[in-house]
Amino acid sequence: MKKLIIITVVGITLAGTLSFVVPQLRSTATQPPTSQLRIALFTPTTHPALEEIEQGFKETVEKTGSKPVLFTTYNANGNKTLLRAQAEEIIHGPYDLIFTIGAACSQTVAELLKKKGITTPHVFGAVDSMTFAQSLAATNESTTGIYVKADYKQEMDILHKLKPTTKNILLVYDPTHGTGLEKYKKEIEAYIKKFGTTLHSVEIYQTNEIQQKVAALLPNMDVLLVLIDNTVVAGIDALITLCNRYGVTLLASDLASGKKGAALAYGITEYESGAGAADKAMAIVMQGKKPTAVPITAVTNFRVQINTTTMKAQKLKEQQ
Repeated sequence: MKKLIIITVVGITLAGTLSFVVPQLRSTATQPPTSQLRIALFTPTTHPALEEIEQGFKETVEKTGSKPVLFTTYNANGNKTLLRAQAEEIIHGPYDLIFTIGAACSQTVAELLKKKGITTPHVFGAVDSMTFAQSLAATNESTTGIYVKADYKQEMDILHKLKPTTKNILLVYDPTHGTGLEKYKKEIEAYIKKFGTTLHSVEIYQTNEIQQKVAALLPNMDVLLVLIDNTVVAGIDALITLCNRYGVTLLASDLASGKKGAALAYGITEYESGAGAADKAMAIVMQGKKPTAVPITAVTNFRVQINTTTMKAQKLKEQQ
């Protein structure tokens, strides 16, 4: 059993591939009565962090709502073609509200709703930039949501404190990720120079590219870094295996990857992110508020988590 050490960093703040695949759906009924709330949940892939967000959303809706709720979950399984097709199906579906997880799902739905002139309320979660979150609301007036106030500089400070000998970091990322990981890459690269650390990078466009592209680069690295990037986190198991094999510390930007085997993780409590989005959804469908009256807010409940089972294999020293 994996043992984890969790350190609270900041308190909780809620302020604010080309084959076509049949959509994966989970539904509690086929033809719900009109007295039910019908909510579509849209996730880009399968990963514990995303599942925790979904769980937090669903349980909070069920707890706070006064009507029975029918949830239908769409999972794009990391397939961008499928994601687009599912988004089209969702916006034309009989839903009272749409909840999207992550940048790609959220951006696609917001743009399609605007383009088609459909006013179904749309709440998003698990995007990591205030600017991107605001752009979603600007794209479509029935869109609002919650974002993660990512602080990668603080993450680098924590890494330096826990592994001060770090000289080479390999960033594995998808440059097409909706929130603009290129920007974060440049910020991190400039910031870690003060530690005498160099950032290297490898671009991943599909999860199945990880093994081939990453393995050859690891022997010369001290740390492998994963940001809030759904393309890469979907292949976190492969990265954990590689890091264990080559003795490289895996630093993930979500706690769920830490539970799976990343020696070091820095992220938010995903369940509470989903719960915060659910509060916005309930304000819209139960209280009758317009999405424009439900402000975009941030989640900042960041924590550091050390996996004591894998830290030795990944060359992270035990802390005193």
